[in-house]
Amino acid sequence: MIQPNKTAGMRSYPQLASCTDITDRKALSRRPQLKPRQFVSLTATQSGEVICAGTLDTFEIFVWDMRTGNVKDILSGHEGPVHGLAFSPTDASVLASSSWDRTVRLWDVFESKGGVETLPHTHDVLTVVYRPDGKQLACSTLEGHIHFWDPIDGLLMYTIEGRRDISGGRLMTDRRTAANSSSGKFFTTLCYSADGSYILAGGSSKYICMYDVADQVS
Repeated sequence: MIQPNKTAGMRSYPQLASCTDITDRKALSRRPQLKPRQFVSLTATQSGEVICAGTLDTFEIFVWDMRTGNVKDILSGHEGPVHGLAFSPTDASVLASSSWDRTVRLWDVFESKGGVETLPHTHDVLTVVYRPDGKQLACSTLEGHIHFWDPIDGLLMYTIEGRRDISGGRLMTDRRTAANSSSGKFFTTLCYSADGSYILAGGSSKYICMYDVADQVS
């Protein structure tokens, strides 16, 4: 039987997310014994009833039911580390995941149907985020671009090339230096404004970039 660590209001279990208000010890003893995993991404539904975590080593996505503390499902299909996860803000059954296998995948989590859509890219995909209305999906890639997708039709809408912006801006005539070089610069986190008209991007530099999504300008 798994022995919980007794702390105020919380009990933690090996290889499982910490859960609150879990009292059925018999149910806990029936949990599958999971091998250790390295998790590199995390997201939750707006209700907080389901959380998902992406792995670095096995390329899987673990789905937990927070009401019971049990692993609801393990989603397989990615061929690289799953570095970004986001639930649709308008449909809690749809999960978007980004991976170093150069894809973004959309999953029907509650129906256990697995990946229902694959959005291919030419470089590793580092993070993914939904626009607040759920009608647009943005993701950043290793070459420093931000791609915008229609998640309903699975179509690429447009792309912002952000490599020069993340380096703080540089004219074509400027002397190339280590400080202003865009080589190895990319966005690792994205965030829409509340109305979805702007997107903030940060990553491997001291700059945070803000883009007008409709005009695709910073």
